[in-house]
Amino acid sequence: MVSLLHFRFMKRIALFLLLAATALPLFASGSKTFEATYVATVKDVPAGLKELNVWIPLPVSRGGQTISDVRIESPLHWTEKSESEFGDRYATTTIANPPAGDFVVKVHFRGTRNEITAARLPETHASKEELARALRADKLVTLSPKVKKLANELTAGKTTPTEQAHAIYDYLVTNVKYDKTIPGWGHGDTERACDLKAGNCTDFHSLFMSLARSKGIPARFVIGFPMSADHGTVPGYHCWAEFYVKGQGWIPVDPSEGSKKTDAAQRAYLFGNLDPDRVQFTMGRDIVLTPHTAEPLNYFIYPHAESDGKEVGTPAIALEYTTVEPAAKTAAK
Repeated sequence: MVSLLHFRFMKRIALFLLLAATALPLFASGSKTFEATYVATVKDVPAGLKELNVWIPLPVSRGGQTISDVRIESPLHWTEKSESEFGDRYATTTIANPPAGDFVVKVHFRGTRNEITAARLPETHASKEELARALRADKLVTLSPKVKKLANELTAGKTTPTEQAHAIYDYLVTNVKYDKTIPGWGHGDTERACDLKAGNCTDFHSLFMSLARSKGIPARFVIGFPMSADHGTVPGYHCWAEFYVKGQGWIPVDPSEGSKKTDAAQRAYLFGNLDPDRVQFTMGRDIVLTPHTAEPLNYFIYPHAESDGKEVGTPAIALEYTTVEPAAKTAAK
């Protein structure tokens, strides 16, 4: 019996890898090296503030990417820190008597992003603490009876975590609409996404995490920017999710992008694989920074500004980037 179960398990894994491999040529493969500038703006800082505290996220080397030459362009003194729960990097500053208007800071960096495939996962291990956190509900990533009921219905007859996660992914790409016209999108509210079956990438991946966690599958949130062209300015973020399978590691999924595809192979690729046309900044939800913000951050890609314990201004972001040749090739010329 044990041998038969082991055979069936290995057969499913082989099929999963085969399906992923057949989709690889449809997307950018290999790696992408780029010079980039993250532009963080806090619009409409009010007049008369005695002090303004600002936090900005920083890109980090992990998973499928390497980041170097990070430089904050600002006349202010910034303190760089690491967040302990998810390993995020960020910088913070305090401004006395800040001027009214828009506050802008730029972060320059160089990065290389590698394609991630199911056969070559960059993070293959997780600590007990990481797995426990990836199973716990967040403020908006809920584990309600409604969500658990849906998770059970979607995964009926599926016995392995990969099969269950795939069933959840298939449901999202075929039943949830990428939509930013209905008010309330973008907060990553599982209950809203579950009810409306609509939202942006944040909403898709919150629902994926809730459904996976409801089945005991650790799942986590990753956010950064898309970089589909050779150069350009991206005015908004993109996010995706990862789930953990013992013996394999953290497997990426992007059902929000998958929902936009009509080709079955393209949809298949975005379960277990990620193209290199993206850059990761931070991970996690309900993020606690130091000095403490008034509330944990729902997610961390925008600059966050507070005065006297209250959030002020309106955050905005952009990523300016240009693809370049890797350093090794440049040096060889």
